[in-house]
Amino acid sequence: MRSRRPPRPALIAAALLIAVPVLWACKPMLPNWLLEMDAQLFAGPMGRFAGELDRLRSGDDPPYKAVQGKGPEAEILAAEKADLERALEAHGTWPMLRGKVVENVLGLRQAMAPRRASLDQLLRFGLTKPGPPPSGLTVPQPLLPEFADYLEGAIAFHDGRPSAAAQAWERLLRRPPQERRFRSTWAAFMLGKLHLRSDPERAVQSFRRTRELAAQGFADSLGLAASSLGWEAWAEAHRGRYDRALVLYAQQMRTGDESAFNSLKLASAAALRAGPEALAAVARNPEARAIVTAWLVTHELEPRDGWQEALAAADVRDVAGADRLAWAAYLAGNFAGAAAWLDRAPEQTPIAKWVRARLFLRDGRLDEARKLLAAAARDLPDLGLDAAEAQQLFYDTEEVLATPQRALGEEAAVRATQRDYTGALDGLLRAGYWMDAAWLAEQVLTPGELKAYVDATWPAELAAKYRPPSGDAWEPILVGGYTTPPQERLARDMRYLLGRRLVREGRRREAVPYLPAERRADLERLDGHLEAGRDRKRRAAERGRELFQAACLVRDQGLELTGTEVDPDWKVVDGEYEVQTMTFGSREARQRNLVLRASPDETARVKRHRVRPWKRYHYRYRAADLAWEAAALLPSGDEKAALLATAGRWIASGDPQKADRFYKQLVRCCGTTDLGREADALRWFPQADACPMEKDPS
Repeated sequence: MRSRRPPRPALIAAALLIAVPVLWACKPMLPNWLLEMDAQLFAGPMGRFAGELDRLRSGDDPPYKAVQGKGPEAEILAAEKADLERALEAHGTWPMLRGKVVENVLGLRQAMAPRRASLDQLLRFGLTKPGPPPSGLTVPQPLLPEFADYLEGAIAFHDGRPSAAAQAWERLLRRPPQERRFRSTWAAFMLGKLHLRSDPERAVQSFRRTRELAAQGFADSLGLAASSLGWEAWAEAHRGRYDRALVLYAQQMRTGDESAFNSLKLASAAALRAGPEALAAVARNPEARAIVTAWLVTHELEPRDGWQEALAAADVRDVAGADRLAWAAYLAGNFAGAAAWLDRAPEQTPIAKWVRARLFLRDGRLDEARKLLAAAARDLPDLGLDAAEAQQLFYDTEEVLATPQRALGEEAAVRATQRDYTGALDGLLRAGYWMDAAWLAEQVLTPGELKAYVDATWPAELAAKYRPPSGDAWEPILVGGYTTPPQERLARDMRYLLGRRLVREGRRREAVPYLPAERRADLERLDGHLEAGRDRKRRAAERGRELFQAACLVRDQGLELTGTEVDPDWKVVDGEYEVQTMTFGSREARQRNLVLRASPDETARVKRHRVRPWKRYHYRYRAADLAWEAAALLPSGDEKAALLATAGRWIASGDPQKADRFYKQLVRCCGTTDLGREADALRWFPQADACPMEKDPS
């Protein structure tokens, strides 16, 4: 995973505004939700190749272990030194001479190093190019015979003389076993590499001999037995024998060789593009078949039709892994084939339940689908990510993965369609689909239903345990289906959402315990100004000033006190951009669904519960209305002119038609004031800000 952090909301906003044409041409990056189109749920989430390969591991790992160090040159020098010192000591070589021999050999190794990488490429792609000019290097003397034979071959190979190299290494392997304990695996391995292009079958035999020698106890200080698996796999893949190559690469990966993972990716993709016979051979091999299937369910751009044909040609029927074959068939759009594989599956695995649930969804069998999705949510393995890691993964890949959270979110989406709104809200929250949950909480549930749910599920004691990130850090909550959000975070956010909804409903005193502590003083001041402004025992001008102070508070703190979490205010991103129109389009698109369509009851609830007015930054309009009410209580003059000019500017840029009444009233009633005359001259609002600077009582 890359270390790059996902952008904060302000940065996301800037990027979206700059790149709107690009966003419409490709998949959006942030955020994700489920309560949209049927296709959003019908599409098959992908697996993770590494996870699928881990699942396939069974039995004992190969006895060979890869050597992962500081790089091939450092590894060779270290192994050469250690082996040579052991051999010389066992031979009884005088210590002072041992040091000189080791020094000479390491010097030779360092002299050969500059050409090693290029020569290694020649091994892969053929030794048809002219070799390098002779180096003039020679084997240092004195030296034990097996080391001398090996280095003679190495120098010949280094100088572009493959026949001479082969002769030296074969001579080494003909020596009695007790005379070649340290360089037998090296010689067999290099013979395999040397014959890769000229004689692949001979190369394969040499790589196998490398592992046999290591198993017999010959020294393998470079981990060549493990490496030989990958080189043998390369030779087999080059001959189109992907069934063998895939199994060998899998064995290499189990030795701890980190390069094998990418080799499996490349070999799987190449196998799918091979001829029908080669792909059918892969299908007949249980281990190779499982690897290619794992690749298909984790990479959406691969051709899948040929795989189903290969399985048919190989007469694959009742097999282990049928659930994955069903998954691959589903992703290929072969729904009948997916159902057939599920019927052959020996057990109902979590993936089998998940695929079957999708088939039920497509058929409109919602009750059956919901039960299977709930079962899959219980049984699918968790990725084990925290919120930041989940956000990073989605930001980097945009993948929708087969996870328990995804299955739980899909079950919740079905619940919403079936009018179980509270159950849907709870499932979406726990699955991480915060924006879907917020939409249900704000626009579908009644205030009473939401309050009862929050009181029963998300107590203040739990919310109090939440510790927001300090400084400029940002804790993401815009991605669902990857991880379960921290419960204390959900408690804090759900209580805050409910508090703002209660404020919008005019139930301000009920809202106080649900708001974060840092917002309660503002709400109390707002409540005080409104009560004073509506107190008919007070003088009109005094009431007007109190109402205007309330209006200023709503304008300044409206998002924090009354803003909607999602549309139309988008508190979830601090109101900095409009997620729906910038990324996904309208939720009303659900009305075009054939299966997961919003019920008439849900549609009626949304219409009844939408904020008034249904405008972006709706609280600015509420603030303007309060200011209009305040202005009516003030006499004409400078104070009233400043109020009208200030409040009109709150909505003038976004909605000049709504602001026009403030402009006209400013000119009519306060035309003799400085601001009135300036407005008349400008034919619009002059600069003004009459809001008092209130001191926080705390």
